[in-house]
Amino acid sequence: MIKPESSLIDGAFAVCTAFDAAGFTAVLCGGSAATFYAPDAYMSADNDFVVTVELSRREISAILAPLGFREEGRIYVHDAVVWSLDFPRGPLAIGRDIVTDWATVRRSEQVLHVISATDSVRDRFMHYWAWNDYSGLVQAVAVAKAQRERVDLDSFRAWTEVEIAEAPVYSRGCVDTFFKALCE
Repeated sequence: MIKPESSLIDGAFAVCTAFDAAGFTAVLCGGSAATFYAPDAYMSADNDFVVTVELSRREISAILAPLGFREEGRIYVHDAVVWSLDFPRGPLAIGRDIVTDWATVRRSEQVLHVISATDSVRDRFMHYWAWNDYSGLVQAVAVAKAQRERVDLDSFRAWTEVEIAEAPVYSRGCVDTFFKALCE
């Protein structure tokens, strides 16, 4: 149940559990995954989920209605909380890399599927790299620092090399900036 005191992450667990009960997998991604991994460093204004199979807006609304969410434009809102829900169209991808593995976290009877900490760093970094969104760099660094033991920086670097090879518009300088910021 969503209450005024429900945090963004409480909502993520409730929504993911509702999709799971309906037989679908919704994976938390975007800024809300960064909030999950680095709550003291970043607070997203919405929960972003990619559902692993394509569902219509009507099907999504039917799953969310019992939780009190209603469709408003392209997002879902709830009268009791300030944060919203968004369901970007899949597939779940970061750059050219399709994401097929994610973490599954259980909290009592609830479940949350969330991109890995490494993928959260890649996702936030991509916002900086592709759209020059400096806040994406700040979020990527925050997640990498908060989840030092769980973030695979070698994998991150290898991914950047593949992206640069495929799209030379991406700057190695941005990658260097990321690694320098990790040391600060």
